[in-house]
Amino acid sequence: MKKKKTILFCGNGMSGEAIRPIKEMGYKVLLITEFLDDRGVEDADVLIEADTKNPEKALEASIELSNAGHHFDGVLSLCWDTPISVSLIAEHFNLFGISSLIAKHSTYKSLRSAIFHKYNVPAPRFKLAKNLAEVFCAAEEIGFPVVLKPLNLSSSKGVILVKNEKELSSAYEYSTSFNKDPQVVVDEYLIGTEHSTEGLMIDGKLFLTAISDREFKYKECEPFFVEIGDIMPTSLPQKTAEEMRIVTEKAALSLGITNGVVKGDIICSNDNTIRILELTPRLGGPRFGTEMVPLSNGTNILKAAVQQAVQDPINMDFLKAKYAKGMVNRSIFPKPGIIKKIEGVESISKHPGYYDFKWWFNPPLKKGDRVNEYCNSCGGVAYFIATGSSRDEALKHAKDIENSIKITTIKS
Repeated sequence: MKKKKTILFCGNGMSGEAIRPIKEMGYKVLLITEFLDDRGVEDADVLIEADTKNPEKALEASIELSNAGHHFDGVLSLCWDTPISVSLIAEHFNLFGISSLIAKHSTYKSLRSAIFHKYNVPAPRFKLAKNLAEVFCAAEEIGFPVVLKPLNLSSSKGVILVKNEKELSSAYEYSTSFNKDPQVVVDEYLIGTEHSTEGLMIDGKLFLTAISDREFKYKECEPFFVEIGDIMPTSLPQKTAEEMRIVTEKAALSLGITNGVVKGDIICSNDNTIRILELTPRLGGPRFGTEMVPLSNGTNILKAAVQQAVQDPINMDFLKAKYAKGMVNRSIFPKPGIIKKIEGVESISKHPGYYDFKWWFNPPLKKGDRVNEYCNSCGGVAYFIATGSSRDEALKHAKDIENSIKITTIKS
């Protein structure tokens, strides 16, 4: 009898729902996570708690699992920003994966942007600033408005738009407050539509499985970048979508990624120029490629990535789109304040197109809890996923579901 292979997930990214389908493929699942109460993590064969974004802690946890007799054949991140941790584990146990150097280049914004420019990958102009004085010089050289970003954070943490010189000092203080690092990246600010790309690199070729249209609360939350969610299929013309695939592949190759999952953030500016904002060797955010993309087009990048990670033959059918249905993922944003009443959540499952609803917190928010001001893409208190036979139908279903959820707050 053939022995089951085992995949180690280093971080579950609030996507524990994806563990069971991997087990149903015949694999054992080990999990290192800081989200012990996430739905679905109970399906892991073995679970250990650790800070997976801390490479040393993650490696220690993997060694602890190994020393306890839990062998694993591959390692991946499950929708969580842990490429460096994953690469260190892969190197230590001589498993499939990118090198820790490539992972570092793909994680630190200044290193990644420098490589993009070196290899002529279309990307915003940028400068690394090591202190406030250099921020002023960089902004003057690039030209206002600019965007300040911490070097190695995700979900728009510490990212802020700066329109003029008067705003620079306070913006710099805000951006550096998230990780206490005086260095920031100063980026050219581009106006246009933002999109996520995701795919699997196989021997230097990108098999693109998703392009989504990202929604933001630009005006309501300025100068911060607060994402509302994703819509699929994309509204972009096929020619533009293919250009995004080419740019994503070129960005991956410039970083030295020839095999493995890649996830890109891309902007299509108002002059129809495609530029890549970021690219990272991991699956997209919570449940993106594991459930939302399969709902839209029938691909399943996670299953293919697990096969690649444990060095099994890749079922290429997992990477082929089979249809183009509608999918909307949308976060819920009550007005900041103290929650007075929550209504409608229990009945939304009866709405056409309803797929799922999930609170971002466990236990869920309740009457008397505080909703803070929104300043990054970790904002919102919950989200839902809606589907439809088309993009327009999914949007209609999402609007109906959103309107039925009422979370009343009062100013504190």
